[in-house]
Amino acid sequence: MVNSVIAGLTSGGGYALLGLCVVLTYRLVAVVNFAMTAVGAMGAFVMVSLTDDGMSLWLALPIGALSAALLSGLLGAALVRWFAGHRERTKAAVTVALFVALSAIGLRLFGSNSTGAHQFPNPFGDPVFTIGSVVVPQSVLVSLAFAVLITLAVGLLLTRTRIGLKLQALSERPSTAEVVGIPAPRLAVGVWAGVGAITMLVIVLVAPRLGGDFGALSGLISTALAVAMVGAFRSLPLTLVGGLILGCLEGLSSSVDSIQKYQGVVPFLVILVLLWWRSRREVWDTAHSR
Repeated sequence: MVNSVIAGLTSGGGYALLGLCVVLTYRLVAVVNFAMTAVGAMGAFVMVSLTDDGMSLWLALPIGALSAALLSGLLGAALVRWFAGHRERTKAAVTVALFVALSAIGLRLFGSNSTGAHQFPNPFGDPVFTIGSVVVPQSVLVSLAFAVLITLAVGLLLTRTRIGLKLQALSERPSTAEVVGIPAPRLAVGVWAGVGAITMLVIVLVAPRLGGDFGALSGLISTALAVAMVGAFRSLPLTLVGGLILGCLEGLSSSVDSIQKYQGVVPFLVILVLLWWRSRREVWDTAHSR
């Protein structure tokens, strides 16, 4: 069971990062980006295709991240150009359509991995240390460190820097931001591009554990949304904690034979529980205010 929890922490760090990307996109450009993991999976498969052709991993990795950033930036530019004045739910619906389209294209280009056509490298699979009989691989420390670093760095960026204040103004009052001289479209596209690159790196990190199937990797958006809901799409620290908890729950469920095949349902259960809890809290708040 301890081995399962350690393995879950590897995924948990990745899930936290995906949740953070959802929160960032929502906080900074007011969009719930359902297409995020499909874009990241595209970049990841560009990378693995290059490594399959003999290119060095450390050269293919930045190329894959750049391709994801360019694709995500292009999608962001399209939303800024044609849907900037629309409601949040309309923009979210557009990203759902983009997710469906990108998933279909990705499966067409890269197929499923049932035949083992694409093998994701695992550069952080070597053990770091051993606790009793439990081996802790590098991937655990890398994913956790990356998640904590992004949480702290973004928190400081948004609260302590001038560009962070501009980004928050972009989300809260985009029309006013442009009036006072903030380059709203360029900043929005930059946010989209940065999120695309980070998502690609996270997917590369978790792909060896999840099997490297395009459909499974693009489907991580459900997990990312569950993690973001823990932080109410606002809190970076709570989102980080939510990702780690979800990873541990998934690891624990994989160690119990009777529920192992249902572990993919965990994100949906988290979403349902959070929706129920928040709806009940609203009812209680309304009752107490009377």
